[in-house]
Amino acid sequence: MKNTLLLLLLLCSCSAFSYNQQSVYDFDIKHWGSTEGLSSNSVRSVSQDSQGYIWLATQFGLNRFDGVQFEHFSKETHRQLASNVLTKLLHDSRGYMWVGTKAGLSGFDPLTLKFDRYQVLAEVTAILEVRPGEIWVAADNLFRISNGKVSRVEQIRSQVSQLELVGDQVWVSSAEQLYRIDLDGNTESFALPAGLMQTPVYDLYHTESGLHIAGESGFYHLDASATVKKCELPDHSNTAVYKLLRDSRGNSWISAHRKLFHRHPNQPWQHITGDELGSYPWFSDIFEDKDQNIWLASFSDGIYRASTSNIRRVLPPDADLIVRSVSVTPDDTLLVAGQSNVGEMRADGSYHELVNAQSLGAATVYDIYWPQADVMWLALDKGVMAYRRGNEGLKPAFEALKGFTVRVLQPDRQGGVWLGGVMGLYRYDQQQLTPFALNDELESRNITVLQQQQQRLVFGTTRGLYQYQQQQLSRLGVGTALFNSYITALQLLPDNTVLAATLDDGIFVLLPAQQQWLQLHAGNGLPHSPVVSLQFDAASDYIWVSSHKGIFRLRAADLPQLATGNVKVEEVLGPYDRQLGTVPGRCCNGAGHAKVALWQQQYWYPTLKGLVAVPADLNQGLERAPTPVIKSVLGQQDYVVDNEQARLVLELDDRNLSIQYSALEFVKPAALKFRYRLRGFDQHWHDVGERREAVYTNLTPGSFVFQLQSRFDNEAWHDSQGVELELVIPKRFDETLIYRALWLLLVLFCLYGLLWLLRRNTQHQQQQMTRLVRQRTQELENSNLKLNELNEQLALLTHKDSLTGLRNRRFMFEQLPKDIEHFQRNRESMQLQGKCVALIHLDLDNFKQVNDQFGNSAGDSCIQQVAGILIRETRGSDYVVRFAGEEFVLVLRDIQLELVAQFCYRLNELIAKTVFSLPDGHRTRLTCSVGYAVYPLALLGGQLINWEISLQLAEMSLYQVKHTGKNGVATIHFDQQVDAFEFEDSSHIEAQVERLLAAGLARFEVKNQP
Repeated sequence: MKNTLLLLLLLCSCSAFSYNQQSVYDFDIKHWGSTEGLSSNSVRSVSQDSQGYIWLATQFGLNRFDGVQFEHFSKETHRQLASNVLTKLLHDSRGYMWVGTKAGLSGFDPLTLKFDRYQVLAEVTAILEVRPGEIWVAADNLFRISNGKVSRVEQIRSQVSQLELVGDQVWVSSAEQLYRIDLDGNTESFALPAGLMQTPVYDLYHTESGLHIAGESGFYHLDASATVKKCELPDHSNTAVYKLLRDSRGNSWISAHRKLFHRHPNQPWQHITGDELGSYPWFSDIFEDKDQNIWLASFSDGIYRASTSNIRRVLPPDADLIVRSVSVTPDDTLLVAGQSNVGEMRADGSYHELVNAQSLGAATVYDIYWPQADVMWLALDKGVMAYRRGNEGLKPAFEALKGFTVRVLQPDRQGGVWLGGVMGLYRYDQQQLTPFALNDELESRNITVLQQQQQRLVFGTTRGLYQYQQQQLSRLGVGTALFNSYITALQLLPDNTVLAATLDDGIFVLLPAQQQWLQLHAGNGLPHSPVVSLQFDAASDYIWVSSHKGIFRLRAADLPQLATGNVKVEEVLGPYDRQLGTVPGRCCNGAGHAKVALWQQQYWYPTLKGLVAVPADLNQGLERAPTPVIKSVLGQQDYVVDNEQARLVLELDDRNLSIQYSALEFVKPAALKFRYRLRGFDQHWHDVGERREAVYTNLTPGSFVFQLQSRFDNEAWHDSQGVELELVIPKRFDETLIYRALWLLLVLFCLYGLLWLLRRNTQHQQQQMTRLVRQRTQELENSNLKLNELNEQLALLTHKDSLTGLRNRRFMFEQLPKDIEHFQRNRESMQLQGKCVALIHLDLDNFKQVNDQFGNSAGDSCIQQVAGILIRETRGSDYVVRFAGEEFVLVLRDIQLELVAQFCYRLNELIAKTVFSLPDGHRTRLTCSVGYAVYPLALLGGQLINWEISLQLAEMSLYQVKHTGKNGVATIHFDQQVDAFEFEDSSHIEAQVERLLAAGLARFEVKNQP
């Protein structure tokens, strides 16, 4: 007799596809590894704290994860951590995190990050909370921890591998026995089979069918007769099993050696292969977080996250995975037109091929029309082909259109069919094909879309949108970008609203009784483009929109809001979502008219990997508002902040702060955007994109409120979530009124004493002064000559420019090698943070005209004012060098790479906007040319190239701006295949760059101001 596990769990691993059957392909998958910052690709355990952070136990320490950044905790930084080789994590009901390692047990408070060490000194293999405040630990013995005190569970005096709590009983596995212990200490033992003895047991898991055992020797089950029996996996194989889980949705998961099995409730098992995951990892742990995301910890490939999405991906068996068109047949089946065949899918999920690859000939199907219940016309890139049920082949429907691409097959409300393609517009009625009478008036005869509403015919071409009504043809969108746009999709709403999607300019909307076109684009809510399909659902008032990067929808009633601001758009499938076996950012690649079909109350979209189905009545909140968190405040000391803390009092001397923040988002972390401000210091919000750090320097004492907001990139800020933290900077004694009053009294007393001394010695000083004046006058005349000579020599030796007070070339050539050496010592850390050393060469344009028109004093004044601007716009760690005449060099140390270009553009704009006041009262304006380069260069072995090359590249970029019109910013970008050996001869750098430019391996990026 088969045991209970086989009766309840083991089914075939192949699932029958049905229009409403859930699949493992429905899960959205994301993978992180060491290249994304994980300390090790070998992850042994996963947990989540009360704040929402994901914690990962790896072979090289502990990691805290917020969806983007991994924070590392190791024995070197936290000495209470028993070992860097971690094995188990448990977050208990009191919010404490237990950490099992190869060398014993540790723990910490996730809110304060304070670690503790416990007297368990052997490898920890399992941690279990049997009741609040009582923890059991499996190691070389079974240990109990209560109120911080460690004791042994005396009923078991041997090495323990795994624990499982069932009600008020604990299952314990050892090398030779399986134990069941109740909380009163009563113990019952069960013998393990020979195959399971002395082999590792990785997991104990209890379901309604009993206790299941996952071990190195396979999959076992404790049946009703208290006998441990071996079972088969869903694919009838016998291999090591590591982890078992049934999640909150009722899905079952089994992790085996290089295999992962999954089953939806009441459905067959599905085998997730390496083709879907991208590799063949072994999953050591499976964990479900608070948001019902499933985390898969791999022995060798990092961490995976699987979460349910709003879509289902359906792969009909025997169908071409590359689907181009979908349509509903007269028999209420779903017609699926692929790149190599055409078939229909029935409601029970079965698939039947209608047109095979030989007949279709790898042609693309653009539109589908059924003139009769058993006859189908296909609009192809070789004409219109007819198919009759019962026949295998295709026949040309119109000899006149043979060889022409046809994209439109749409019925005419007055009878007949409209046909459109590269040959223009045609109408077929009463067995006669007639060209559209006004084809010659079309700027482009390439018809892309067509819709008819009452007596109005609207159609799109590759060069604009047209309307045919009352025997008159008119062009729509005159005076807008719609006029010559490539029309990709068209939708006429019942209230006569016109929606036209374009290839490059978003969606254009013409509301009833209005003459002005409204535009939905990336600046006011369009998530991604180009839009390829539009579908109106009258029942819900939603307009469903798809592009190659995803699916979204918006309400038709919200369209008038385009005139005043953003329209709320709900994203159903975004470019950051990825189902198993697919590439992120690729969704709905439909061709022609048949890019979406409503069938079985679901919208079906063609993709490069089967079909995507979305419920038409999708009424759940499609967007989760990401809640930002403030992680820490870094000053002279580190302040850990939990997400419920509202006030933080800093130390007396903490005036320079770095505030680390994030948002706990694990499904679409790349779509997060942030902005912040320090109320009481900042006047406006700082929109910082994906940056997760705010830096403030030289703060004054007082109370400030740091406000942080986060949103997804397709949302508006007024819908975003926010968090606040009050920062209190105490006053030092020297900043109090009492201290200042004491100083004032001291100054007054000193002034009084000085005045008394001055009165007493005035006469004596006058006498002395008379004698000394005569004597010193001659000495001074002689000394002034020598002093002038010495001053000239001293000016050559100093590091300051005499006119501007800036650093001079001598200082730069002495200091810059030290900065480069400092960067090289910290290169790994700097590059991990995306930082570099930026060299910016700035030259004032047409400066000679200022000297010629106003004189040299005016030119000197302008140079001094420019120097003041450069000093004001740089940080304290940077320095500005007057390189020569009107040329300046700025050295920006340890700056984020992506901020260099922004800084150069801002500097260029700032100088152009400044009005310079001259000594004679006149005012003038100046522009500048800016060239910049970074160290190290962003190419293979860039760190091996010396900084002189970067300085020369900045100078070449400056000259490029001069040659292209001045008043701009330029830099040089190199192809990824260029390596450091291209610049080994620094004496011929210009010739080498010219060679790379000619070969297409380098290019100047120049942006000139108008």
